Amino acid sequence: MADAVSTRTEPETKAALPDAGAASTERRIFDAATVLFYEKGYHASTMREVAAAVGIKAGSLYNHYASKEELLFRIAEGVMQELLDAGRVAVAGSSLPRDQLRELIRSHVVYHADQRFRARVADDQLRALGPERRAMVVAVRDAYERLWRDVLDAGRETHGWIVSDTPVVTFAVTTMCTAVDVWYREGGRLTPAEIAEVYADFVLRALERRRAR
Repeated sequence: MADAVSTRTEPETKAALPDAGAASTERRIFDAATVLFYEKGYHASTMREVAAAVGIKAGSLYNHYASKEELLFRIAEGVMQELLDAGRVAVAGSSLPRDQLRELIRSHVVYHADQRFRARVADDQLRALGPERRAMVVAVRDAYERLWRDVLDAGRETHGWIVSDTPVVTFAVTTMCTAVDVWYREGGRLTPAEIAEVYADFVLRALERRRAR
């Protein structure tokens, strides 16, 4: 079991930052901030530390980002928009709720494994944003959650799924899928896509279970 998954919640290693020749300074700042926010938290991280990780002077950061909060906003908003865009593609690929949900789960799980640093920062540090920026991210998140709710409602009508409370079931399924970014590590027995299939099978079987007579 130990070689398949990990329940460790601390970072196993730091995310690799691109060197100066591999990415723009703006992207390197973004990546450095992501790692710091993931490892130390938003409030405990400083712009001076971000600059040191990139190898530039602290004052130079402000040629690219106006503030530390702007960095967090760009991370959080980017994650939610990417999830929403991928979710819309997943739903558009089939007219059957069963297939739509499987693709939603696949997209969500794979994203949270492949982008676990960014995804965890977006989830855990969202409250650190000011009200206006937080509301902008939440609006995108709400649109993404509506995709899940619509598919679950359609599955209840089309396939007879057991969905007694759509918001609660949506929260339960997405929370389970999101938590991949806590324990997944590269090099385990299963790939993100294989983990996603396990999750999808589990969820669909639970929804299709017939009530005891």
